[in-house]
Amino acid sequence: MVSPDADTALILLAAGRSRRFGSDKLVAAFRGAPLWSWAARAAEEAGFAHRYLVVGPHSAISPRPGWQVVLNSRADEGMGTSIAAGVAQARRHSRLVMTLADMPLVEPAHLSLLANGEGPVFTQHDDGRRGAPAGFPRSAYPRLAKLAANKGAGSLEWHDADVIAPGSASLRDIDRQEDLALLQR
Repeated sequence: MVSPDADTALILLAAGRSRRFGSDKLVAAFRGAPLWSWAARAAEEAGFAHRYLVVGPHSAISPRPGWQVVLNSRADEGMGTSIAAGVAQARRHSRLVMTLADMPLVEPAHLSLLANGEGPVFTQHDDGRRGAPAGFPRSAYPRLAKLAANKGAGSLEWHDADVIAPGSASLRDIDRQEDLALLQR
């Protein structure tokens, strides 16, 4: 695994309201630690020196050392606002990798590949869609900052984007309590 360039940052999106889960899923216990901390550990192990944690105003997350907290006061409007908030704080970096805090099995090596990619690089999911985690060069930041409030970066047309398929096991995300129970086994 090649460590990210020193000027590459990671944005961990953790501002969702967990409506389908029924409580704050990101602080729910998963294998002895809060769910969100697994994605944070993957970023740390991948070697990102600059790490941003985007949270909503009602977040119960206790940040880990080495993370800059970004408060998204518009988090209830959707993921696009969290992406814009993260990009606004990390815009000085030459490249950004974005990942989701409800993906506890994301692998450090996958994040590293996104960090070391050229141009936009998305993750290919089993259903064929392109999505998070994803990496972007500075030239993409204006587009990311103008996303519709309820849309992710994959909703935009990216004619020059590459796609990486890491394997479905590492892409499992937690939306409902049943999802967490299945992964706990």
